Amino acid sequence: MLFRSVKKALEMDVDGVEIDVYLTKDKNIAVIHDKDVKRVSGGASTLKVAESTREELKKVDAGSFKGMAFKGEKIPMLEEVLEIVPAGKKLFIEVKCGAEIFQSLVPMIQNSGRAETIVIISFSLDVAALAKLMLPRCESYWLLDADFFSSAKIEDAIKIAAANKLDGLDIDYKLASADVIKKSKAAGLKFYVWTVDTPETAIILKSYGLDGITTNKPDAIIERVREKAAR
Repeated sequence: MLFRSVKKALEMDVDGVEIDVYLTKDKNIAVIHDKDVKRVSGGASTLKVAESTREELKKVDAGSFKGMAFKGEKIPMLEEVLEIVPAGKKLFIEVKCGAEIFQSLVPMIQNSGRAETIVIISFSLDVAALAKLMLPRCESYWLLDADFFSSAKIEDAIKIAAANKLDGLDIDYKLASADVIKKSKAAGLKFYVWTVDTPETAIILKSYGLDGITTNKPDAIIERVREKAAR
């Protein structure tokens, strides 16, 4: 299911795809949103990614929970995704674990020959900052949500991102505004938002000058944005 989702997105002519990753027990990098397989296995397994090997995770049926058409889908590893994402497309890799992943992630990206099209994103400032240090040819963005803004302002995020030499910010779209984006861009930071699933919202945000959005419905978004641009 996860692997098929990446392929489906690429068929929709997206500019890039976003995946989530965790480090496995045997130092492989699994592409999965959760820290365990409970959801993708439909409750059939409760393996924790960090405590499981590649072989153990590959035995999990990660598709049947969505329907019999997806039965037998396996949890992909990062190198498998790298093989199918064209060099001209961006690959956003959200690191869901800690800095321990870099022992495997750094050489894999360096050997891929496509660091310039790989973007590292993380809610952990330490992870995002370390990514920029260890993978300087990759862009690195700091993910932010309402928890951050409950005690800080966008100006604080901008100063912190700039001080850590990050390439930009990636925040919950509901927290974005023309002023927020303007301030970020003025500081030399790129600006992305997540997760926008309505074309109308995407068009409004695009008018603010952001660099991109994350969406679960790229086909609908792309169609409406192109229609708007053609008018």
